[in-house]
Amino acid sequence: MNKVDEEIVEGILKRDLNSFNKFIECYGIMIHNVVTSILNKSHESQSIEECVDDILMCIWRNMDCFSKERGSLKCWIIVISKNKALDYKKKLKKIMNSVDIDNVKLNSLVDIEQDYLKEENRKSIIELLNNLSIKDKEIFIKRYMNDWSIEKISKDMGLTSIAVYNRLSRGRKKLKKVLSVGKEG
Repeated sequence: MNKVDEEIVEGILKRDLNSFNKFIECYGIMIHNVVTSILNKSHESQSIEECVDDILMCIWRNMDCFSKERGSLKCWIIVISKNKALDYKKKLKKIMNSVDIDNVKLNSLVDIEQDYLKEENRKSIIELLNNLSIKDKEIFIKRYMNDWSIEKISKDMGLTSIAVYNRLSRGRKKLKKVLSVGKEG
């Protein structure tokens, strides 16, 4: 280990901020480059600085774990940087996956709720239409649920267009009456 690295390690062990600043000058760019090479996706790039800060704090707190007998300071820093960045990557991937799952769950719940409400509305409408004659009910379903034109209904049922209009008009009046009675009771 060179003399500068020895001074940096000793200074950090003594909690000397000047030594730590010198450490950042010497190794900060290298740490940043290691982290950037791992956190390279767009949703990860905003976490690079946070990860670098965590690495610096980790080294500040754990300099006593460094042993020059096991390797160089540079290799130790690279290993710590790489491991922290990989941990960040896993954490971010987990967050992104849970967000996707939550959105899918939410969308599925909304779809299920909408389908349920549509089915309930359809049942309510059919129940209401049961107050009409079979022929009038058929006209209402073709006109308002299947969106058929008056001409198509009249041809299909063998009625004049005026007869279809009249049946729809009488049916609407009857349904309004049924609905107003239902509100009162």
